[in-house]
Order: sequence, then C-alpha cells, then structure tokens
Amino acid sequence: MKVLVLFAFAVLGSALVGAKTLTKCEMKQLMGEVFNSLPDSMKQSGLSGDRFVAKVVCHVEQLSGFNTSTVTELRREKGQGSSESGSESGSESAEGSRSRGKHQSGKKQGGRSNEDDQDMNLYGLFQLAEGLVCSSENNTLPNLCGISCNKLIDDDISDDINCLVKLLTEIVKNGFTSEHSKGVWKAIKKLIDDKCKNVDQYFSDC
Repeated sequence: MKVLVLFAFAVLGSALVGAKTLTKCEMKQLMGEVFNSLPDSMKQSGLSGDRFVAKVVCHVEQLSGFNTSTVTELRREKGQGSSESGSESGSESAEGSRSRGKHQSGKKQGGRSNEDDQDMNLYGLFQLAEGLVCSSENNTLPNLCGISCNKLIDDDISDDINCLVKLLTEIVKNGFTSEHSKGVWKAIKKLIDDKCKNVDQYFSDC
C-alpha cells in the first residue's frame, strides 16, 4: 500500500500541479495507471479493468465536472433529508444544485461524525465528505485520510487519489465490519452505482 501511495504522488503530483479542470482522457490515463497498480487481492475484487475505470471517470464527470476545486454543500432541512446548495453557478443534477470552484460557507452542526445526521461539504473531484475523510473547521473526525479538506480542492490531485485508494482498500479489506464502513461505502457507491452503467463507448473519443 505504501508503494501505491508513493506511485500516486509521483505520477499524479508531477502531471497535474497547476491544473484546474481535467479532461476525460487525462482522467482515463491517470486512473488507469493507479488502478492497474493495485495489489492483486484488490484487482480480484473487481477494482481494475477498462470498464471499472470508465465507470469511475464517468461518475467523476457527473459529480465534479473534472473541476479539482469543486465543493458541494449538503444541508439538512428540519424534518427532511439532506439537500445540496451553493451560491455559485454550476451543473444541475437530480440531487440538487452543485457549486463549482469555491468553498461555500454555511451553518454546520459540528462535532458529529455520522454523515446522515449533519450538514457537511463534499470536496474535490470525487466529492469526498468532510469529517469522514478529511478535517475541516467544523468536522474533524474520523478523518480517515488524515488530511485537511483544503487538500482535496487544490490543483494537486495526488492526495485525492490516495484518499480514494485508501477508502477502496478499507472496503475490500474490512467489508462492512469496520466502525466507519457505512460512510466509506456511501463514498465509494457514488463512483460505481448505476448512473454510469453504459460506459462501453465512454472513452471512444480518447
């Protein structure tokens, strides 16, 4: 795992420092290299191959538009489920409006780590949840990736990739037995659900 982390930093850090919005073909190349370097035990779980890479990249396009600085606010209305909001313009989805390129502020119910019970922000290319994977002013635990949330919205995506690999490893290794498995699975599911099931020709223009 340590070798993989170093690999991701070397390849992604040097390739994309200074970038703000990636292309689909750049994501294909980089994600393909990372997933092909996964240990055999993880590959046997289906976390590799062209189709898997296409599915992940397709979801990244939907979630963040390949914009490395995307931040989405999730706000719970009293007595209702969470909703997405932001004051910046961005792409629309069935889940709500998404803000791009700026960290939006808002009231948060800090200190709680249960993603279903609190307001929060989702950060970066993979829209990873504050508190669960990173530390912010209002959500600090469990911070599974051991980083500041601001690291997920800068131009260097190596920490985004390494954090995603850490979550994938957690699910493959521990399944649903770990303390934070529900939150980890929710983050992974956003990248592999059926919204991007027809991806055979997704990279045809690459």
